[in-house]
Amino acid sequence: MIFKIEKYKELVSTNDTAKEKSASGAPEGTVITAEHQSGGKGRAGHTFYSPTGGIYMSVILRPRFSDYTLITPAAAVAVCKTAEKLGFDCKIKWVNDLYLNDKKICGILTESNISYGWAVLGIGLNTNKLDENAPEIAGWMYDEQADNDKIVDLLLNEIDNIYSKLPDKSFIEYYREKNYLIGKELLIDGEEYFYKQINDDFSLVVNDKYGNEKRFICGDVSVKVK
Repeated sequence: MIFKIEKYKELVSTNDTAKEKSASGAPEGTVITAEHQSGGKGRAGHTFYSPTGGIYMSVILRPRFSDYTLITPAAAVAVCKTAEKLGFDCKIKWVNDLYLNDKKICGILTESNISYGWAVLGIGLNTNKLDENAPEIAGWMYDEQADNDKIVDLLLNEIDNIYSKLPDKSFIEYYREKNYLIGKELLIDGEEYFYKQINDDFSLVVNDKYGNEKRFICGDVSVKVK
């Protein structure tokens, strides 16, 4: 894929700008970045704290496969591999967050219009130290100044490597290897569960306190604090 990066000082949301450009015919590989987002967003209406210093980017995709749900876990693997190349051991929290030292450093949001054949892959990555206004769960990669341009280049390369092979799911083994939920008690939509496994379709399998098995294809998952 050939990437063309469009850089902005500030946007409400890189995903919103990328969706507008997708609807107007922008080609696959168009990348929208912003130094700051005034309205960064995550799944299910959550906000994503986006002060100056982090990487906030959205990639326009025009998939040649039908299962768009593969894009988010594939992107999680791409971010994790990028961090690994930089010396960080990150973990993936199903389905779209990355954690470092039990702190969330990355959120991924894929939005799409399947009828028109486009998807927007949004990634927010806390590369630099956050200020005191950051959510308690938020973490970061570098205490000193990060080279965000270098990280973006590495990340786009990893995205291209995985995306070009989709709908092949061979990346799922790495996804499972880096799974943050192993051995943890979970809260999903307010109910308590015990992690069991991630299926080949990337659904989450858990057991409730009575041992009953349940499968989730989406949901608001948090790790229960003991």
